[in-house]
Amino acid sequence: MKTPIIKNIMVTLSRKIFFFCLSMAFTAFIACSNEAEDASPNLSPDERETASSESQHDYYFNDADELAMEAFVSEDAQATGGKVTTDIRLSGAVVVRAGTFSNGSLKIDFGAGCTDAGGNVRKGLIILEHVGRWKEAGAQWTITFSGYSINGIAIEGTRKVTVTNVTDISITHDVELFDGKITWPDGTVATRTCHFIRKQEYNGSQLLSRLIVNGDAQGTSRIGKSFTVKIQEELVYDRSCFDAGVFIAVQGKKLIKHGDLELTIDYGDGSCDNTVTLTNKAGVTIQYEVSK
Repeated sequence: MKTPIIKNIMVTLSRKIFFFCLSMAFTAFIACSNEAEDASPNLSPDERETASSESQHDYYFNDADELAMEAFVSEDAQATGGKVTTDIRLSGAVVVRAGTFSNGSLKIDFGAGCTDAGGNVRKGLIILEHVGRWKEAGAQWTITFSGYSINGIAIEGTRKVTVTNVTDISITHDVELFDGKITWPDGTVATRTCHFIRKQEYNGSQLLSRLIVNGDAQGTSRIGKSFTVKIQEELVYDRSCFDAGVFIAVQGKKLIKHGDLELTIDYGDGSCDNTVTLTNKAGVTIQYEVSK
């Protein structure tokens, strides 16, 4: 059999730990950008804000995407008699199924507020509507929100995920975000749309080995400026580097533009380290190490 229960459980646990730490990396990057402000006088406030905003936008929408995947995997494990996994971000949430596993919906309900072990407070609903099972080629689901927020930051939009290819060692998704909107408690707003190709690679033990991402995004920043993001060289997240204490992509480049501003984020050449390089249009380069 291609995916016996014990392998499903191993894949689930590996994905949960890897993606949780990956989400933490976005937060760490934001903090590092702020810390670099005083030490990097040759980067303008707009450039620093651009790098920080891009990480925030990715984090909030990816967080919801991962919760949806975790709900699918946990439900599958329960249906096949396996152990239901527990993601700390789902602590206190109620997951309700309608329809069948092949054609139906899931609602992840955080009610008036659920606090996870990391201290994050989520409220409202994440709604998944799907056709096909999550690990079958051709399966498709949409993620929408109803009164959903995390730490008082409201998230809106529609995320569409299609399984384009499945092998014994990988699953590939086509991921699109439409009408994405983030509203902070102070009333400031950012918007975002994106299109990514995301490939999950597994090793011989069916554990997540690498995550590879390509694509682009566009929208407006929290300070009202339009931007575009292009992954120039595929972003690679390596599990062996993660085991060595590295929590960000270890390879790839991303180009961010708004107006005359251009900023390149270089994640390295595959070496296991937490070093990221920022380069602006004038060629000014700042290198620093990301930490939790």
